[in-house]
Amino acid sequence: MKKFIIVFALFVTSLFAYEHLTVDDMAEKIKDKKVIVDFYASWCPPCKIIGKNLNEYADTKPDEVTIYKVDIDDQRELVTRYGVESIPTVLYIKDGKIVKSIVGIQSVSDINNNVNKYLLK
Repeated sequence: MKKFIIVFALFVTSLFAYEHLTVDDMAEKIKDKKVIVDFYASWCPPCKIIGKNLNEYADTKPDEVTIYKVDIDDQRELVTRYGVESIPTVLYIKDGKIVKSIVGIQSVSDINNNVNKYLLK
């Protein structure tokens, strides 16, 4: 039981480790920046895996890259605006424009490679 509580606490903490975007602030938050936006749902098992991988990537990410999250259940308008049809969906955004959208689980190595390819070039 202790292991379950510890794992659950880590999961809940990871959900709130990043700033969550809303329809009211997303445009301003991504403007003129290099960002990763994770569209997820708390009930989605693959979303938990990508969340864990993003947490691990965050330990070594370049300072100029910011990671945000969007809860699809709370931000339906953003889901529609950005054309998110499946989760997890990760958007790589540079200067307010989507440069790459990837659906599905990405490893830490995949995330690093995508940041280097799409955000830092």
